[in-house]
Amino acid sequence: MVRQSQKANKGANSSVMKNRYSRQFRRNNRGNQLAEFGPGLLILFGSTFFPLILLIALGVTYGCGYTLNNLQIREAAVLTKTEAESATGNVKKNIPDYWQSQGIGQFASIVGPPITQVSYKKGQVDNEGRQDWIVVVNTKIEARPFLMGMPFIPGIPGLTSAAPFTYESEAVIENPDDHDK
Repeated sequence: MVRQSQKANKGANSSVMKNRYSRQFRRNNRGNQLAEFGPGLLILFGSTFFPLILLIALGVTYGCGYTLNNLQIREAAVLTKTEAESATGNVKKNIPDYWQSQGIGQFASIVGPPITQVSYKKGQVDNEGRQDWIVVVNTKIEARPFLMGMPFIPGIPGLTSAAPFTYESEAVIENPDDHDK
């Protein structure tokens, strides 16, 4: 009988020991979320926030360049051919300078000044033989990279190297006689 009671006590002692051991080294569940918050926040910023800032910056620069090209094509449609193609005229010099210094272009992060080309092509001919002319304005800008001078992963447009944007617009000139002037 003694042996059976010793065996029973031994079994009871081992279960008590297990409970003490598991209670003593049990992990505290209060605070584990706080310990995982820092790495989670780092992953969130690295994979979402900073790329989103990059996309917003590129979108703003693209929109500013589109606005510049739209302003240039409107002006070129009412000017004579020599005024529109002049390097010191409104289309190639004055509008881009104003756009970059005081207009919406000051929010665009571009590398250098915008490059503008103006050309003309023939449009339709009416019943009386009059020729319409279409002015074509081509504007090129380069967006500044988000991470300049990074030695690793070179050549990614917008991130580590300049992102070129090219805009081309066409409009019928208002007075076809202005093409010959």
